Amino acid sequence: MLLLLQPHNGLAVTEMMFLLVIVSSRLDRYSLPSLLRILDTKGTKEKHMGTKDRERARLYWEFLSFLLSSCMRVKRPCLFRTLVLFSYYRRRGIEISAAYGIRKDQDHLDGHSWLIYDGAPFLENSNPNDCFTTLYTYPGETS
Repeated sequence: MLLLLQPHNGLAVTEMMFLLVIVSSRLDRYSLPSLLRILDTKGTKEKHMGTKDRERARLYWEFLSFLLSSCMRVKRPCLFRTLVLFSYYRRRGIEISAAYGIRKDQDHLDGHSWLIYDGAPFLENSNPNDCFTTLYTYPGETS
């Protein structure tokens, strides 16, 4: 977590916290497709993630997971984390998508959200497609 104190990471964390406030304040007022359109501020150039970018993305994912689960006591942080990281990377010109799926778990439905980059789940510990049926992807899977 000390890596978060590096200048470029500190700015990113500040932006993500700002995005988290935006997501939290709008989540109950907008439908998911509308909120994703609001958060989809595309960067000017299409960029790709290198190894260092992917390592930083993992760090940001872990930071948001900790913040949401331990500090804010969010029981299922995947929706907030997906929306924040989706907006963060789209603003930088990264072609990333947000996916939402469900599965039947015993007697109830269970949902999950995740990012897709280069046509595959991004930053997930296991492939969500193995146990969730994808209901919605915005803006559509990248190729």
